[in-house]
Amino acid sequence: MKRTREEVEKEDKERAQLPDEFVAAHSDEFIKACDFILSKEPSFIDIITATNFELFLREAAPFEITLKSAFTKLSCAIIAQQISGKAGNSIKGRVIDLFDGTFPTYQQLKEAFKNDKRKQEVRGCGVSARKVTYLESLVNYFVEKEDEIDKMFKETGNDQEVIDHLVENIKGVGVWSAKMFLITGLKRYDVFASEDLGAARGCSRYFSENPELLKELTAKRTEVIKSKHKKNSNWKVYDDDLVISCGDRFAPYRTVFMFILWRLSATNVEVIANNERQFVRD
Repeated sequence: MKRTREEVEKEDKERAQLPDEFVAAHSDEFIKACDFILSKEPSFIDIITATNFELFLREAAPFEITLKSAFTKLSCAIIAQQISGKAGNSIKGRVIDLFDGTFPTYQQLKEAFKNDKRKQEVRGCGVSARKVTYLESLVNYFVEKEDEIDKMFKETGNDQEVIDHLVENIKGVGVWSAKMFLITGLKRYDVFASEDLGAARGCSRYFSENPELLKELTAKRTEVIKSKHKKNSNWKVYDDDLVISCGDRFAPYRTVFMFILWRLSATNVEVIANNERQFVRD
């Protein structure tokens, strides 16, 4: 006997229950986000529970935003630009060794950049001349706007303000880097980057498995925004406005949805876990 649509939806929702051990391992807000997403898309249960999400694990101490941690995140993002994760970690490790075992504060780098010899020592860690210029811009930003950015980073609901501020004031930090900082540095839950390759690729797979959703979003579109991603023989590139509209369905938890898309873009659970660990630690 053929099941009704209501029966299928009921069965999917009953199956989309997060395991107790998964719930216990993650923060309350993240579990709330997962429950919200699963209420809209129960089929995500397997990809969500495939492995833990390191960024959202339950912490022994409350997460605290500090200028030092924010500076370190942004500095490491600059160092890691356009090189492999392994190379970025190697350079970061040498910088840490240069500053006696800890990543330098913006005050320490400010002093270091005043001294040509010390600046060359930073260059000697593998930091290119261009990236040293970017780091100097970042250092000056933190030194000159210390109180302003401390207040801004600790306020919630101002994601676009943070993005605009970083892009306008720091050389080498673009929109994508600013969004990634919002996620890893400030732990914002409603960030979505349609320009991210992994997100676009994961959304392509999601659309291919949900043609009715694609049809619905296409019918509702009011503006066509072409994707900047190049056409690929391995996956179909969809227009940016469709990817953005797809993400909007999961607001105010688009960050978590983007993590799901990253998982959908991969085929190996170990690769997924390693990529997420690397992303969180950068």
